[in-house]
Amino acid sequence: MTAACPSCTASTVDGDRFCESCGADLSAPAGLTAPADLPAPDLPAPDLSVFDLSVADFSAAADGPAGGAVWRSSRAAGGPCAACGGGVGTDGYCDGCGLRRGAGRDHAEDDLPGVSAVTDRGLRKGRNEDAYAIGVAGGRRAVVVCDGVSSAPDSDAAATTAAVEAIEVLVGGGDVAAAYRAASAAVAELADPGARFDAPACTFLAAVVEDGQVTVGWVGDSRAYWLDGDGARCLTVDDSLAGQLAAAGVDAAALRLSAQAAALTRWLGADAPAGDPHLTTLRPSTAGVLLLSSDGLTRYPAWTGAVDTPGVDRLARRLAAFARDAGGADNITVAAVAFDPGPPATDPSRGAP
Repeated sequence: MTAACPSCTASTVDGDRFCESCGADLSAPAGLTAPADLPAPDLPAPDLSVFDLSVADFSAAADGPAGGAVWRSSRAAGGPCAACGGGVGTDGYCDGCGLRRGAGRDHAEDDLPGVSAVTDRGLRKGRNEDAYAIGVAGGRRAVVVCDGVSSAPDSDAAATTAAVEAIEVLVGGGDVAAAYRAASAAVAELADPGARFDAPACTFLAAVVEDGQVTVGWVGDSRAYWLDGDGARCLTVDDSLAGQLAAAGVDAAALRLSAQAAALTRWLGADAPAGDPHLTTLRPSTAGVLLLSSDGLTRYPAWTGAVDTPGVDRLARRLAAFARDAGGADNITVAAVAFDPGPPATDPSRGAP
């Protein structure tokens, strides 16, 4: 007899101790795994006016030699099984207890000059299927956030692979579109050739801040926001029916659409629709913060009320903690990039005063 894993919904067989897809403990009482999502609690209204952007450190040097590139990610480190200390085979499963080691970490935090990221498993998921990567190369700051599609196999591997492949392109000087193509190809290679339409999949969101310009590219429903003294402005449009309707100014809630309206229409994976990423650019005239996040944060609309901590490092941590406190119904990833337009340009033809 088969049944669905309570954590990731993959098929399991009676007698299995662990889910072969996500590694969840199938012997645990059902009430302790993956309870249904709850609505967000009533939280304070947003107030961005207290966020002091002037304290961000724009001058610190990157790790490594001058002009060099450095990047970090939430990819899991090697070593023994975290559950029992046994050895982990090349297939990712513990030789002792059989638990599958995820491609990413349940909780990770990284900081580089002017850019920070946090990911957390949340409170209701069996593993963390989100991933991030951040990098600095000279005056360029880059960040990638990917969210594994929970209905797909090995979605944690998809997200981690995409984030790492993309950041390597970005810190190497490549543009967001090139990073997307590299990530897309790498995720497609994870698929079992015999199961092309049941392939690892994830969303893709990447951004580069350089030379006074912000460039964002995405596929899926992970979002980017521009934060400044005027509030929070969403720069992306979800790849879903509900997202497209909202972007067109239609009140999707009034239409009483089914839950399928939020289903992704684009993603990364061997079975993904072909096409380039969506791209948008902006040249802000004032200092601000570029925020990238998975839907583990944005599912709680009142998150903007938690933007009350100066500095991108503390902002990312504060918002991740907010999402956990609000219910932690999904994996949570938040990345923040400081932006300073620098001094206004002067007209050399005017000469000295």
